[in-house]
Amino acid sequence: MRLLSAIVISLVFLTIFAGAQAIEKKVDTPNPGTSADDVLQKRVEQLEEQLAAIKIELARIKEQAKPAEKNTSAIKPAERPDEKTSAVSTAIKTENRAQTDQKQLGIDLGSVRLTPYGTLFFNAFSNSGAVNNNDVPLFAAASGQGGTSASARQTRLGLRFEGARLGTARVGGVIEADFFGGFPTVGIGENFGVVRVRSAFVKLDWERTSLTLGQDWMPFAPVNPASLAAAAIPQLAAAGNNWARIPQIRVDHKIGNHLTITGAILAPQTGDHPSGSTFFLQPNSGAISRTPFLQSRIAFADKDWLGTKKLGTIGVSAHYGQSKIPLGTTSAGSEVESVGIALDWNIPLHRRVGLSGEGFFGRNLGGFQAGIFQGVNTEFAYRDGSTIRPAGARAIGTKGGWAQIGFTPDLFKDRWTLYASVGLDDPHDQDLTSVSRFNFRSRNLALAFNTIYKVTPQLSFGAEYRRFVTQYFVTGRRTSQHINLAAAYSF
Repeated sequence: MRLLSAIVISLVFLTIFAGAQAIEKKVDTPNPGTSADDVLQKRVEQLEEQLAAIKIELARIKEQAKPAEKNTSAIKPAERPDEKTSAVSTAIKTENRAQTDQKQLGIDLGSVRLTPYGTLFFNAFSNSGAVNNNDVPLFAAASGQGGTSASARQTRLGLRFEGARLGTARVGGVIEADFFGGFPTVGIGENFGVVRVRSAFVKLDWERTSLTLGQDWMPFAPVNPASLAAAAIPQLAAAGNNWARIPQIRVDHKIGNHLTITGAILAPQTGDHPSGSTFFLQPNSGAISRTPFLQSRIAFADKDWLGTKKLGTIGVSAHYGQSKIPLGTTSAGSEVESVGIALDWNIPLHRRVGLSGEGFFGRNLGGFQAGIFQGVNTEFAYRDGSTIRPAGARAIGTKGGWAQIGFTPDLFKDRWTLYASVGLDDPHDQDLTSVSRFNFRSRNLALAFNTIYKVTPQLSFGAEYRRFVTQYFVTGRRTSQHINLAAAYSF
């Protein structure tokens, strides 16, 4: 539009200038018998006719240029000639262009739009002592060595589809995967992360009710800490943070403006997948019980929590399931319940301070990495005086939780946030006594301090320190420290 205006103004000035030159020429060399006033009057009339023709042409050009102007403004909405030229304004322009490009990303298939998305993770890490998993550790190991390395296997890619309708319901879905599914058994296999399904579901949305079919986050204890170091497995898992993505049928229903009730039937994930079964699916103890998991949650949410103009939520959730522990080669087995109650919160205490966390108690929650990833003691025994008597299988009871506080100082345009976290999982010692004296993990405390700096909405850098103090039932206390430097780019 600015270019068009410039062209028009130039044409007007050129026309006036040409007319003036012609007038001067005529005045300098008048025709015999013609006065200077008559010549001037004639040239003014000609000039008026030319200006009228220019106005008509301008109106036609403006009418044709309207759609193009709309498209151009959508592509570059933030660029203005009066913007100050600085590193900050340049970064903001780049962010706006990236956000616009992301909105344009996608493929239309009829009425359905497919949009790719993902986050590329790079993590460099070091462990002072042995841990169960080098790049995303959960607890200090009873034996082994620490080490330093790097990985990109937390990278995730996904595809979102939306736009379809079924009656009055909007139909959408997601399929998402990362490379955290293990390693090929070759010498350099640690760099060949195997693809793992994270989420794969279809969702139907009505005005107040939604139906989800597929694999997604479970309703029980759904909140996770913020971390760039722990993306494939949430931070503080096995240290108070229950989590799982499970195939399910879930219904969410909103009541009024603040309450949401959720109910779900889920595949039984008990955390005791048969060893040696790497390709063909074999039933775990939950599947053998032929009882699906049942979960529910009620949550209160407010978009202006404590007047901070930020969203805050508090939820209470419950879980129920069963395990059947086989006895020898017969079909008989011990029935063991899997139950849990959790309180979760994600609330802004101030516009720059947020608090999130969970507290829980239950038993046989190893499928959610609770009980420090231990669900059932298959050789439970009790003491009768100085004698230890076997008593079959027993669910391992546990309790714990985690909390994270985040602070965003008034610096760097709110792109920098500091986090401090603590998590604890404390199984019941009386449930860990066994005939074979298994070296159960009896307590796991994790402390974490991390920071995230968002260079742009897409590019972030982070640093994290974690300390694990893990108590073992037989070998005693083990500790390890984890340091992680991370970079993440989302699209």
